[in-house]
Amino acid sequence: TSMARNKRSNRKIELHMMDLELLSLLAQAKVAYPEAEIDKLWHGILINQFHDILPGSSIHEVYEVTKKEYAEMEAEITALREERLDALTPAGEGVTVYNTTGFVRSDVVELGDCKAEALQDEAGNIYPVQKTADGAVAFLNNLPAKGSKTFAVVPAQASAAPFEIAADGHKIDTPFYTVTFDEHGQMIGIFDKENRREVLKPGQTGNLFRVYEDKPIYYDNWDIDIFYTEKFWDVTDLQDFTWTENGPVRATLHIERNYSNSTLVQDIHFYAKQRRIEFVTTVDWHEHQSLLKVHFPVNVHTDEATFEIQYGNLTRKTHANTSWDRARFESCGQKWMDLSEGHYGVSMLNDCKYGHSVRDSVIGLTLIKSGIEPNPTTDQEVHHFTYAIYPHAEKWQAAGTVPQAFFLNQPALAVQGGKPGESFSLAGLDAPNVVLETIKRAEDGDGAIVRMYECENSLTNVTLDWNLPFHAAESCNCLEQPDGEPVEVKDGKITFTVKPYEIKTIRIR
Repeated sequence: TSMARNKRSNRKIELHMMDLELLSLLAQAKVAYPEAEIDKLWHGILINQFHDILPGSSIHEVYEVTKKEYAEMEAEITALREERLDALTPAGEGVTVYNTTGFVRSDVVELGDCKAEALQDEAGNIYPVQKTADGAVAFLNNLPAKGSKTFAVVPAQASAAPFEIAADGHKIDTPFYTVTFDEHGQMIGIFDKENRREVLKPGQTGNLFRVYEDKPIYYDNWDIDIFYTEKFWDVTDLQDFTWTENGPVRATLHIERNYSNSTLVQDIHFYAKQRRIEFVTTVDWHEHQSLLKVHFPVNVHTDEATFEIQYGNLTRKTHANTSWDRARFESCGQKWMDLSEGHYGVSMLNDCKYGHSVRDSVIGLTLIKSGIEPNPTTDQEVHHFTYAIYPHAEKWQAAGTVPQAFFLNQPALAVQGGKPGESFSLAGLDAPNVVLETIKRAEDGDGAIVRMYECENSLTNVTLDWNLPFHAAESCNCLEQPDGEPVEVKDGKITFTVKPYEIKTIRIR
């Protein structure tokens, strides 16, 4: 958790590179594939993953350098991406939305300064556009995987707002939930209408910020010691509690809090057409040796939690019955973690955090650490991060937690232009448990590389649709060398088997 800025920069830049590689492949007939630039960018990213830089255990001067380097790399990636989006999007009256994830996507899309009142798809469905202080947003259905869809700009249609906010502002009815807040602006009830159950534990508060004294015995920026929970303070000083948006797409609650020398600001988004509740957070942090966490005590009965790791996930016990279970008071996870019982659960998604804790069905996400050794100013700055809760029926596999985490982390890209009604998907899989992650040009320039992984511990026969002309496909290892695994090409479809949790690479020529 130490040095949160670097954790965030690393997460964002990896995903932006994934977008750039895909768009560069799609646009290579119109604008040259930026092979040298991509290679140089990856070298910079990998150097900053060195085992003291990324963990946050380097000296102060290192982070002054990486701040500059990440900013320069992001600027170069943005310029290269915009050049390719422009090349891919013909002039026209539409709005073209690019979905760089490997899932067909129905999601809220940020449209920037789009002037449209509403958008219409090829089937005649009309999607209202909501203007916000940060730009326009719309909920759009069925965006093709690794592809794009162009929408027509149409006049707005009258429709009733789907949100009902109580006169005192402390209760909101959404299409999915009834959410109640206490006098401190914390959640004391999230009733799931669809599944007819309360998400939070009775008598406990959700979205609770708690600051713990964090003074490890030996290694300040390296360790969180097990006794850190013995002294803590809840952040209850509420300065502002205002509903700033109530439209056809979302309702937004703006909250500001003070803690000691720091301020915490949140915009909580409730959506009309999706179950995620998102907490867009800015923290101006000026505390030392203090650990900031956010807690959600969920009404779920289980003794194990699931955490995403790179290219997969694993389960850990949530009790402290043995010495090694007690040692897991803080667990690492990537974009999501989940707590599920027989037919219900709650996933916690995030866009740049890695530390989690689960005890007695209380989900904790570790946000800021702020140690003082070897860097006396660790985390003394403004932090931006987003987390979300995703209550769901059934377990995380059936609930689609994996795609939801990708959607939170990889926003769809909207561009003015294009011919309304057109859509394109470069690639798609027929197995929901296999994640189509990276598509890029092969390192030797011979064909395209498609990398995917199985995420539900299941041997799976997979068919890959590749919607560009090709004449051959072969299975490779991660170094893009043939591995001899069987691949069948028939009627333009590529069929192969993926083992449980296998990372699978296919070269297409």
